[in-house]
Amino acid sequence: MADQIRITSISNQIIKEVRSLRNKKGRISAQSILLEGYRLVKEAVDSGAEIRYFIVSDSFLAKEEFFLSQVSNIRVVQVPDELFGRISETQTPQGIIAVAKVPIYNQKDIIKNASQVIVLENLQDPGNLGTIIRSADACGFDAVLLSKESADPYNPKVIRSTMGSIFHIPVIIVEDIYQVLDDLKARKVFLAAAHTRDALPCWNADMSGNVAIIIGNEGNGLSDMIIEKADRTIMIPMTGRAESLNASAAASMLIYECMRQRVKNKIC
Repeated sequence: MADQIRITSISNQIIKEVRSLRNKKGRISAQSILLEGYRLVKEAVDSGAEIRYFIVSDSFLAKEEFFLSQVSNIRVVQVPDELFGRISETQTPQGIIAVAKVPIYNQKDIIKNASQVIVLENLQDPGNLGTIIRSADACGFDAVLLSKESADPYNPKVIRSTMGSIFHIPVIIVEDIYQVLDDLKARKVFLAAAHTRDALPCWNADMSGNVAIIIGNEGNGLSDMIIEKADRTIMIPMTGRAESLNASAAASMLIYECMRQRVKNKIC
């Protein structure tokens, strides 16, 4: 095992840093994110995330020393179970937290080369964002692009709800979402905006090629400027009594429809 230390005080500087990563300001300052739970931490390690150090409880270390021996180049900070419970964000702590560097991506290269992306304008709910990232990963999308007003993709709730997909697909906060759409359109990427205005049923829109699905805010939908930039507005026809779908459900259906069309084209 690599460098290992034991901490018993909540006033220790490392513990203070871990607690600061619960908020966006702390994450930006440290350029680090908090990962909690065995499955999420293992997924991060297996995906090549840059782990700075682990925080483990006494009881976890007693049971899972083999796992830690497999990542012998990463520092391990051991703490009493009681202290771990005070820094954990879950009701039933599993005894392991990883502090990892925020992934860095080249936005220009991704926009230049991506064939299927999802663009989110002012999406606010962390659970919705995490689900969309997971769906995009599952269906082979190249990236998730967020307007700067959207939820923080490295919020612990977002990370947990991605179930590890945050490490499989680039998630990028863009400074100017309008310019990004212009850049995608210049590459002949079909801009499909999820909106009911003059909308085409999603299965009638050709999304088998290069495509960007655009999803708006949970309450207000897409802005007029985004709709104007889109090549087509698309909708999900519904035969039941529900008036609408939430953002993550709608996005996931549209993401799947893109994959279905692409797979069908390859088979045919």
